[in-house]
Amino acid sequence: MDTLRILITGAGAPGFPSIFNCLKNNGERELYTVGIDMNPMANCRTMVDKFYVVPPALDPGFIDAVLEICKEEKIQALISIVTRELELFAKAKDCFEEIGTKLAVMDYEPLHLANNKGLLLNAMKEAGIPTPEFHVVDTPETLEKAIYDLGYPEKPVVVKPTFGNGSRGTRIVDATKSRYDQFFKEKPNSQYIRMEELMDIIGERGEIPEMMAMEYLPNEDVSVDILADHGETIYWSCRQGILVVSSIMVVSAVKINTEAVELAKRITKEFKLDGNMGFDMKVDINGRPQLMEINPRLPAGVVNSVAAGINFPYLRIKQILGEELPECKLTEGIMMQLRNEEVIYNPDGSLADWKRY
Repeated sequence: MDTLRILITGAGAPGFPSIFNCLKNNGERELYTVGIDMNPMANCRTMVDKFYVVPPALDPGFIDAVLEICKEEKIQALISIVTRELELFAKAKDCFEEIGTKLAVMDYEPLHLANNKGLLLNAMKEAGIPTPEFHVVDTPETLEKAIYDLGYPEKPVVVKPTFGNGSRGTRIVDATKSRYDQFFKEKPNSQYIRMEELMDIIGERGEIPEMMAMEYLPNEDVSVDILADHGETIYWSCRQGILVVSSIMVVSAVKINTEAVELAKRITKEFKLDGNMGFDMKVDINGRPQLMEINPRLPAGVVNSVAAGINFPYLRIKQILGEELPECKLTEGIMMQLRNEEVIYNPDGSLADWKRY
């Protein structure tokens, strides 16, 4: 097959290396890769064949800058792994199509729903799909009331913005956590907070973005990876967190949770979701998985599912190009552990030649 020219956004994102490797190790064709990021020192800029610095996603010139790069590099397919970019790309799909670039991004309407945790859970509730107990609020006063309504201080409560990613603004409000033990026995962790601390932070400005207060689900983390075609699930995999730090699965294993998979499929079908998605769930006190949120893009942990037999990033590329999709077999029990790897640069910014073991 001819070399395929692709562009991947977020070359400085933590999930970039794993997604990049999944694409390169596709076993079918060579790829010419272009990476972009707003940071000129993006840590993965040396992995790609060509790297460009672009404005931040919120800059009015962002889409035009990416369009120009796609024209220059004759890009055939674009994958965005940055949440804040997704809706911008969805609105500009026609512009990219005109220059021959296919976008691996969901259409705007279902994407907007999946991207907003409050809209999504409210829509699920209206459709009769089980959800955790939650309240959507937009003032400090209603946030405080919602936390108490959910059982605080006897029960911990999760708070998070309805739009955001990377655990920004997400905390577990827990009155039972020993601050002494946290200080002396645990590594620094911003996940837990008390009501007094939360309200003190909010008091700096006296206003908040739209947020959710949600019941705390105490059991294991489960993620379902799906590749869908406008509501129809084509491929799926299920991962269980073995070691989870600040909502990141540091150690995970492919382990099928049938209820979690069926829930993800039901949500996908109900709202006609499309493309790559990661469904983040927690198991409640009754042993049933409950949806926390959807990442309507490739999650970093998807590499665990790829190692188990389903190359979600590359299959999405084949899907948007209209190519025949193969049958894939998922191997349960494949485990993954995240690790850090240093990258050394010369004084001029070029990649240093040094030994790795």
